[in-house]
Amino acid sequence: MVNPSPTTPAALDGLRVLELAGMVAAPFCGKLLAALGADVLKIEPPKTGDPSRRRGPFPGDVPHIERSGTFLYLNTGKRSLTLNVDDPQGRVILGELAAQSDVLIHDIQPRRAAELGLDWETLSQINRDLIVAAITPYGSSGPNANHRAYDINVFHAAGEGNLLPNGLALDQFPDRAPITAGSSMGSYQGGITAAVGIAGAVFAKMGGHPGQSVDCSIQEAQLAIGYLPIQRLEAEGFVETRFTRFFRVGGVMPAEDGYVELLTLEPRQWESLGEFLGSPEWAAPEKFQDPATHGAEINRNVRDWTASRPKDWLYHQGQAQGVPLAPYYTPKEVFENPHQRDRGYFVTLDHPEAGSYEYAGLPFRMGETPPSLVRAPLLGEHNIQVLDRLGYTPEDMVMLARAGVI
Repeated sequence: MVNPSPTTPAALDGLRVLELAGMVAAPFCGKLLAALGADVLKIEPPKTGDPSRRRGPFPGDVPHIERSGTFLYLNTGKRSLTLNVDDPQGRVILGELAAQSDVLIHDIQPRRAAELGLDWETLSQINRDLIVAAITPYGSSGPNANHRAYDINVFHAAGEGNLLPNGLALDQFPDRAPITAGSSMGSYQGGITAAVGIAGAVFAKMGGHPGQSVDCSIQEAQLAIGYLPIQRLEAEGFVETRFTRFFRVGGVMPAEDGYVELLTLEPRQWESLGEFLGSPEWAAPEKFQDPATHGAEINRNVRDWTASRPKDWLYHQGQAQGVPLAPYYTPKEVFENPHQRDRGYFVTLDHPEAGSYEYAGLPFRMGETPPSLVRAPLLGEHNIQVLDRLGYTPEDMVMLARAGVI
């Protein structure tokens, strides 16, 4: 992915977005909008900033508020204004910004949002055309709406964790408790879902509709992509568990240099696997047809066989013979992958504090209005610029800073 020139038009040029949020879900939403050309102004608490600034990872494992890998990735393309929204004057400034914005994104539960004047009813009085997107763990209505939660909570609340671990982990540790997926999966799903909802609300405004609220539940965003077990329960009365998901033949197999995933779900694939293995007696077709009896023995022998061969050889040779095999790549292997390098997926960005690093790009391309990545902001980097445009004098800014408002 190559950044377009500054003169290249972007899909959301002119869209003014306020982001009052921290960590992953809502900031990821803002990042996507910024990449599409929106002017995203991130509001952060004075001195401390977004909590992700303190989460790392940090270069050399030395904590620094401007060098967190999490913050730098999630906040590309944004401007930063420090503002204490608990202070009355801070809320006045927030209202002034909302009056001039097209979209306001926040991640605050409804009771607290109403206290801060971030509810739709209040904000619509300031700006009838404002789109207000609340990205919260359980949504803005219902009995859990005001509950605080982290990614692990919403992931398990969506039911997926009860079906994990699977594959080799389940085979080796069948009594292990449910686990969550790594990398804040539920939160990223929430951010993507909210971005889609905001895009729809923006399109509706283009059609003459006023602003509106966009209520995004991170739990429901995760649930939407893992709904099949619930659908099977409703339609078939079938209760899926990690054991019903378990492959009697196949799953995660060790390789000489890592692991591969073997999916053997159809008779023709089982036959191809037997041929790939050299047609040993323990992999005879009739044994594949009775996995409940012979599956454990077959898997033990397959693991012994794959363990002495490189994963890329297993992947390419297996695929060529109709065996559904795929390698597990390490982060280093993904980073060096020739395919991603050929597509220009990684983008080098220079940051005045963190230095120059390659960042993951965007998983889509647009021919006429290409997205772009610009470095994340320093804490409060745009205070003077933003407040000057609101009409505050340098003397006003000094007083606001002394009072802890900015």
